Amino acid sequence: MSTTPPNPLPLDLETPTHRRVPTVFPFSSLGLHVETAFVEAAYELESKFTLVSAKRFLAKHLPAAPLMPVVNYAEFKVVAMKGAEVEIYEPLIHALNPFLKDGWSLVNTSNSADPSSACFLNHAIKPDITVYSKKSPTNSNLCRSRDMETFIELKIDSTLDAFTADIDDLENTTGEGRDSRGQIITYFNAMQAAQFRTHGFGVLILGKKCRLLRHTHSGIEVTTPFCYTETSHLADFFWRLSHASPAARGIDETFELATDVPSDVRTLLEAGNSEVRKVRVQSREFYVTEPFTRSHHYPVGRGTRCLVAVDCQTREKCVLKDTWRVHGYHPEGEVYEKLHAVNTRNIPNILAAGDVVNLDDNVGQHTCGFYPEGWHVPKDSTIRQHVHYRIVLDVVGEPITSFKSTHEFTRCILNALEAHCDAVTKASVTHRDVSAGNILIVRKRDGSSFGCLIDWELAKYGDDKDARAYEKIGTHQFIAARLCRDIPVARTNGDELESFMLVMLWVIAGYARNGLSATDRWDYLLQFDAPGRIPKENLTNHSQDLQLSSPHLENMLDILMGGWKWRYTKLSHKISEKDWQDAVDRLESHAWMMNTLQEAVKSADWEASLDSAVNQEVKSRMPARRKKRKSQFSEYDMSNKMRKRFRWSGLKKVHQVGNEEDGEESDDDDDDDDNVDDDGGGGASKMKEPLVNVVAKQC
Repeated sequence: MSTTPPNPLPLDLETPTHRRVPTVFPFSSLGLHVETAFVEAAYELESKFTLVSAKRFLAKHLPAAPLMPVVNYAEFKVVAMKGAEVEIYEPLIHALNPFLKDGWSLVNTSNSADPSSACFLNHAIKPDITVYSKKSPTNSNLCRSRDMETFIELKIDSTLDAFTADIDDLENTTGEGRDSRGQIITYFNAMQAAQFRTHGFGVLILGKKCRLLRHTHSGIEVTTPFCYTETSHLADFFWRLSHASPAARGIDETFELATDVPSDVRTLLEAGNSEVRKVRVQSREFYVTEPFTRSHHYPVGRGTRCLVAVDCQTREKCVLKDTWRVHGYHPEGEVYEKLHAVNTRNIPNILAAGDVVNLDDNVGQHTCGFYPEGWHVPKDSTIRQHVHYRIVLDVVGEPITSFKSTHEFTRCILNALEAHCDAVTKASVTHRDVSAGNILIVRKRDGSSFGCLIDWELAKYGDDKDARAYEKIGTHQFIAARLCRDIPVARTNGDELESFMLVMLWVIAGYARNGLSATDRWDYLLQFDAPGRIPKENLTNHSQDLQLSSPHLENMLDILMGGWKWRYTKLSHKISEKDWQDAVDRLESHAWMMNTLQEAVKSADWEASLDSAVNQEVKSRMPARRKKRKSQFSEYDMSNKMRKRFRWSGLKKVHQVGNEEDGEESDDDDDDDDNVDDDGGGGASKMKEPLVNVVAKQC
């Protein structure tokens, strides 16, 4: 069996922050000349590019091909002499056609957006030229991200290059350069979101120069520019790609399209006439359909896909999690084994787990971020190494936001706390990503339910001796205020428990029956997304009236808030130093919070109440923003450092070591649905899950 290749880079145990769409913050167009999706996509991959020569690139990634036809450079010179982009498409297609395998095609899609590709900020892609293999099209669109093998993006002017000649400052920071880079990223993102892929290729043409690109969950490899009118690299790329195996082209063949699917399997999967695939995890095989999570709709990070699965042998329904785990962290299956060894309550059982090995022996194990000699990694790079990993769990749960009563909600939070308590006290394991997306409601056949704490892939053992103690990791909305300071501090158990408190407040405000107006609810939820520690401190430090309909829920919340306020309240004359210290210390232990919930759920009256979750309305107080041209957009040409200060840092998930998605690295990763149907700033919408960690669907 293949093993993880040696890493030529020092292991980076600091998780970079990734930008993720927040809970309620609205996006609006900045005008015809600034595409918001390009700006955001460029920020997503900041400092995640490597540079390599085209010769090394082709030799490494597409090494084998039959003898190529002779290149007619005169045809490529005709392309390079054109004065407008629209004049280039057909001549370029004509020049490249001889270098495609029979059945492959290049299609002008410059004016044909793919409506099904709008997974990133609702942006539908339309590459200048899209390349297809001979397989049957999945729909009638001219541009089909679900089928595309690669793309060509054309820029008539080399000043629009997304990259520079400086190997340690590779990203072009002009507005035009940033947008070119973001545009390319949206193409790659649409490909990997619509397909089961390990990587993808792309081409950027700049006048008579060209760059080849390769995208993975770690970032993008970029070649140095070459002149396609004088060298054969461009023609060679298409010749090799079209003759390469599916695995070498980036197709994940371990998701095998199933034929003759048994009818009982289709019924269990509720698949109807949809495609069903067969997936192997170690020695077991499972049927799956489409993922029910969206963490893989981001260009880098863990790219977690969770899929309802059926065991091919037992016909039992389960959940398969397909992810790109961060190299250097404990595999999630190992963490579960450690937890089960001490009888941790309220966690799933493992049916199968392990790293993914390609069916093509020439490709081997699925990894990314490991670069051989000759690849230059910029000195400020935040690239992370990932290993493709799958785990199958026996629990098929529902989001914590789908509670049938606030009593059930509270009991499920208590169950998740019990799991966390067992992990910390019995196994010395810290979860580090407590979020609304990682607490599920599991319903039994007898009608009862319990809460389940999942997604342990960012967990840390008590005897781990490395920089991870100071990582700012987790899902931004639910990270403890103390950890949101600029200066890193070591995470404590109190920080984990504060995340549980923040989850409760977030769910209660957004889904419990309450008297808040849509705009007041907006204001309240905005505090979860805001940067820095102050807004989070205000959430637990001040008793903000949520006007709850349930007196039982309100009484319990009053008790919890009365305790949590002391964590960020300075000592005053109103309380003795000892009493203040005792109040702070008890927030570091599970006992007080668990006891409070245990006493609350004893109420028979509350248990009998039927106050199910409501998808609450939120409405921004912000007026619709006036569209701006580039010349009016003060951020457009700012330096990287100034832009980071200018942007609202609330637009990020701090882990996908998915959201990692590092959270991802705020992956995640992991990493972890549109949050608002934005109408320009003043409209109303229903409360939805934070994209950074799709609520309760992250498995």
